[in-house]
Amino acid sequence: MKFNHLEQRKVVIADDDEDSRMLLAFLLEDEGWLVEQAKNGKEAIEKVVQEKPHLLILDNRMPELTGIEVYQHLQEQKIDLTTVLVTAYSDIEKLASSLGIVHFLRKPIDISELFIVIESASQTMGNKQ
Repeated sequence: MKFNHLEQRKVVIADDDEDSRMLLAFLLEDEGWLVEQAKNGKEAIEKVVQEKPHLLILDNRMPELTGIEVYQHLQEQKIDLTTVLVTAYSDIEKLASSLGIVHFLRKPIDISELFIVIESASQTMGNKQ
């Protein structure tokens, strides 16, 4: 499905840290995104399948399934979704690239970096799904 810039952009934010999740949701809703939230890996998969978002912001360390496990499950199901991996893992670039994930953020998230990464990810959204 091509991304139509006239339709509202949808994002699933998957993070077990409620404060982080709520902050990201607030910031993205303020930018016009329709936001769905997931508090664990299992819920993240359910939300992605149900909502068919344009973007997934995925924390790596979550209960039920890690972000890596969520991403791998989605790939196995042929759900090719623009994903931003978020983690405090020190070598996130290496981790992300080993999975084929181009967009990533380190925790704690720098707000200006968030918007740079979201803008970069938005450039690839039309080619996914």
